[in-house]
Formats: sequence, structure tokens, C-alpha cells
Amino acid sequence: MLVGGAAHASSPKMARGVAMAVEDAQVLAEVLAGRGDTGDLLQQYVQRRLPRARLAQRQTHRRDRTRSLPPAVPNITFRYGARALYERGYAPLRDRP
Repeated sequence: MLVGGAAHASSPKMARGVAMAVEDAQVLAEVLAGRGDTGDLLQQYVQRRLPRARLAQRQTHRRDRTRSLPPAVPNITFRYGARALYERGYAPLRDRP
């Protein structure tokens, strides 16, 4: 079984690799502490982690597309909209994994 960046590799744009690995370990431990068939428990793990991993991947892909913009565009955007961008990008990740 893979966890962290090995399981859902994405661009380092959001620096989520270690955080995702820690979240994976936490959720995996919680799920495996339950009772039942190992296959069913691992399916629960996937069901809990997949939406969050996909969210992080979508955000990194979106941010990667900004690399081709002229430098003035992200500079102005970040100068005047950094807080809103931060809130929109990271707010969903504040919830418990």
C-alpha cells in the first residue's frame, strides 16, 4: 500500500506531500483499528482519502497552469488577492481528513 506522495503524487506547488502522508497514516491507523475484513477496512480508507487527495491534486494542477502566465499577472493577483486565494485554496483542507 502506498501513502503520501507515492500514492497521490502532485506538483510541489502546494507543498502538501508530507501533510498528505501524515493524514494518510492517521486515517489508515483509525480505519485499521476498526473491526472487520481487511479488504473492507482498506476500502473505507480509500473512500475517506480519495476526495481529499483529488482536491489537493486539482488545486496543484490549477496552480501549475499559472507558470506560463507573464510574471506581472500573478504578481498583481497575489498582491491584491492573496488572502482570498489562500482562503479558497486551503479552507477545504482545514477539515479533519
